[in-house]
Amino acid sequence: MHYEARVAEARKLLTHIAEGYGKANTALREYAYALVTAKKHYSNGKVNEQALAKLIGTKGTAITREAQEAEPMRQWEDMRATTGVMDFFAEITMDVDDIKDEANRLHNAAGGDFHLAKTTEKEARDLCVHGLKAAYDLLPEYRLGLTERVDVFSAIEAMRQEAREASSNPLTKLPGSGPKRDYSGQVGDAIISPTLRDIRTQVANLPDAKDAYWDPPSSDQDRKEWIAANKETIRAAAKNSGLPADMVAGIAWQEVGGQPGYMDDTVDTIREQFDVPFSPILPENLPWRAGGSPDETSFGPIAIQVRRGAEVLGYDPDNLTEAQRATVEESLQDPGQNIFIASGYLAQLKAESKFADVPADEMTPAQYQELAARCNGGPYWQGSDAQAYGRGFNNDIDQAREALR
Repeated sequence: MHYEARVAEARKLLTHIAEGYGKANTALREYAYALVTAKKHYSNGKVNEQALAKLIGTKGTAITREAQEAEPMRQWEDMRATTGVMDFFAEITMDVDDIKDEANRLHNAAGGDFHLAKTTEKEARDLCVHGLKAAYDLLPEYRLGLTERVDVFSAIEAMRQEAREASSNPLTKLPGSGPKRDYSGQVGDAIISPTLRDIRTQVANLPDAKDAYWDPPSSDQDRKEWIAANKETIRAAAKNSGLPADMVAGIAWQEVGGQPGYMDDTVDTIREQFDVPFSPILPENLPWRAGGSPDETSFGPIAIQVRRGAEVLGYDPDNLTEAQRATVEESLQDPGQNIFIASGYLAQLKAESKFADVPADEMTPAQYQELAARCNGGPYWQGSDAQAYGRGFNNDIDQAREALR
């Protein structure tokens, strides 16, 4: 009985730790996604602000230091006022009636965008802080009587075993976890990251993967043939990421019937042309499939966005150089490397789930389906579209397994 009570106590301790860190992870991720939205609002505001500056610049030139250093919105506020408090332009009595309506529109639009950016960030920050406090409250106190701390590492046999194995093998990992990653160095401006170099080395020792650039699979039979032709690469990628091979094959079944690779190239080119200062249309507002950020463009037979691919390969997606971005796109379009990157992305999603530590051969059908929904919906994986994707994955998994044999 005493033993059972201690085991139950240990399980409760680990459950609280997992819940605490899980809640903290969720809070930080939601804040990060909100920042992306806030940045978009801010970028929209800067576009409107610069358009306003260009418009009012047609009416004169600032002559005082205070006026020259004023922001465009402040410039227009002074310019349209009945008294020129800053002697803003060389011609104090200029007529601004012909630009008044458009200038007011740009002024209001910029102000609205900046307000949205500020409130979006603040609301998300408040929620994040609240979530982190709640997460902290879930963490147990490591105290036993007069003992100040508990040596958790020494108490867990699996961690001690990993330490012993790691003394001779740096790639040692706990069951259920993905490949070890080197966090000691930053990629910086390097064109080829260590992760990408490792993937290319493994792909070079495998049979050439079947491409789908010009003619992607369009039927179940086509999908079976694609998976069968690439089964060695799928198995190697899954093993590299600590995932079941049929999980990767099941996602491939869902994804490989998308649009041809040349269409991805076309969409990316269009988005990049509109992703420039003073563009009359933001790439997110383009019609049809062209609408979206360049970082959200998907490439490869198993469609992966540029941003997600960069994260898997160890780059900083917010500070990609042109050469790095081109390398990420090239890697995503190569079928062999694409399978490894897609598998790595699935491993990242599994690490964020409640079954992160479940070994590959012990994953349940429900966990398979949840991971598929996470792959489709990201942070919104519980939404109706992502859940439908998960059910579709579950319906087709047996066919993917058959093709993998």
